[in-house]
Amino acid sequence: MKKMKKIPYGMSDFKEIKRDNYYYIDKTEFIERIEDNSNFLFFLRPRRFGKSLLISTLESYYDKNYADEFDEIFENTYIIENPTRLKSSFHIMRFDFSAVDVTDYLNSFRVHLLNVINKFLIKYNLNIEFISKNPLDRLGQLFMFCTYERIRIYILIDEYDNFVNKLLVDDIGEYKNLVTTKEAFYKQFFTMLKVGTSGTDAPIKKMFFTGVSPLALFDVTSSSNIGANISMDENFNDVVGVTKDEVENLLNYYGFDDIKEKIISKFDEWYDGYRFSEYIEYSIYNTDMILYYLKSLIYKNREPRNLIDINVRTDYSKLKYLVYTDKKLNGNFNLLNKLIQNEKVVISEIKDDFSAFEMLEIDNFSSFLFALGFVTIEKYRAAIKIKIPNQTIKKIVADFIYSAFRDIDFNLPLRNFNNYLLDFAYDKNLQVFHYLNEIEKEQSVIRDYIDGEGFIKGFLTAYLSLNPYYEVKTEFEVTKGFVDILLNPSKDEIIYGAVIEIKYIPKSKFDDELLKEKILEATEQLNRYDVTKVKNLQKKEFVKIILVYKSWELIHCEAIN
Repeated sequence: MKKMKKIPYGMSDFKEIKRDNYYYIDKTEFIERIEDNSNFLFFLRPRRFGKSLLISTLESYYDKNYADEFDEIFENTYIIENPTRLKSSFHIMRFDFSAVDVTDYLNSFRVHLLNVINKFLIKYNLNIEFISKNPLDRLGQLFMFCTYERIRIYILIDEYDNFVNKLLVDDIGEYKNLVTTKEAFYKQFFTMLKVGTSGTDAPIKKMFFTGVSPLALFDVTSSSNIGANISMDENFNDVVGVTKDEVENLLNYYGFDDIKEKIISKFDEWYDGYRFSEYIEYSIYNTDMILYYLKSLIYKNREPRNLIDINVRTDYSKLKYLVYTDKKLNGNFNLLNKLIQNEKVVISEIKDDFSAFEMLEIDNFSSFLFALGFVTIEKYRAAIKIKIPNQTIKKIVADFIYSAFRDIDFNLPLRNFNNYLLDFAYDKNLQVFHYLNEIEKEQSVIRDYIDGEGFIKGFLTAYLSLNPYYEVKTEFEVTKGFVDILLNPSKDEIIYGAVIEIKYIPKSKFDDELLKEKILEATEQLNRYDVTKVKNLQKKEFVKIILVYKSWELIHCEAIN
């Protein structure tokens, strides 16, 4: 009996995956596309998409030291039958900036460069007597040596922006010193790489860098200007990530044919939705999320208790300057508020060349969200319509909004909030909505920000999205209309779902007659909605709920039959 391949969750070593019987989604056809493109390339994707494995694959393919192992390493892949002219022909110098410790970034960065240089010399049996301890000087001397010896170098940098992004989160002043000043060491490193590509018989023939955000790329390239960004090129849309066909092949291989439709439905809701080019019509799945789920399903015979892998989360909550200015929530926050409600958000372009210091411009902030994977391309016409791709990211964005509220001193005890929500999930108890309103009353600072039905709905959606029990859908299409907020149970144990209709009355226009009209209007809408006919919703009882607000105050909360 043939032994089933293991799930390569969290793995990024191509040779180990191939040799130790792990399942490999063959992406080697993209090697020839990369080779035929520019010699110096940047490739950006959100976290946990498989960028490190791509770097490892390129290293295994182009390293001359692996030539004797080539057939074994690349067995049963596209590239073994379609090799390119440059295979196994380079000295590989590989950097991984995720290894740099941000708490002592300058010293750690220097040490990492020295370690890579020493490894390079040992790996290729090169003998150089360096005249300086400075790693940049040593790189310059190494490149000169390789020029004379006609040594061809392929530079690979994994997570080129990892520690500088962390520095941006912690201390924007230190970020500026590192990437923009004339003496900036990080910037000088990229300048040195540019030197290695220049002149007759220059040793650096190819470079490939991966990262998440274009910020550091923009802030250093004024001195280096060395790479083409292929992140939004349709030819590389799914060089990492998992396509629908690849998911089906995975499920077929592991024998999930009978429940394949149910699993794919779960994947679609929680892990799908990413498009990285306006010219691509299909979406792709996050690699880590798919393997995280399958690992639990295969080895524990159940889906993971928490559908969100903690490794996908990134703490961007400290980026306070992005969402408020002078202690007031700004236009960036309003954009997040619209996105989490699934309102239409259109931008003129997605940029790949802007600075960390220009994020108050709406297209720049939207482009930053796109780079993080917080939003994706929904439609492209003359402009680009963006949206949150899936439930996982909706919960991460909700956490971002929650952090913003905390920064303006609005505090909601989430444990209590989720306990009240659990009371609804099992007993149809509506106290959760009253509890939220009571907290609002106690903390008057929130009244400066809740202004209008849209903000009320966004505020409620954000907090509901932080719960572990429901998928939260906004402006969700059902029979004869769109539900304001729909709570679809994400766990089988949950008994009740919810269909919520929100009405808003400005304080200046409020009277009893208008209140009655709003309640009647909401009742009629809810009675038209038939969620039993909606595909991919849980087969549960959905409670129909009316919430009416007078300004920021909840004045009517009712479940109707």
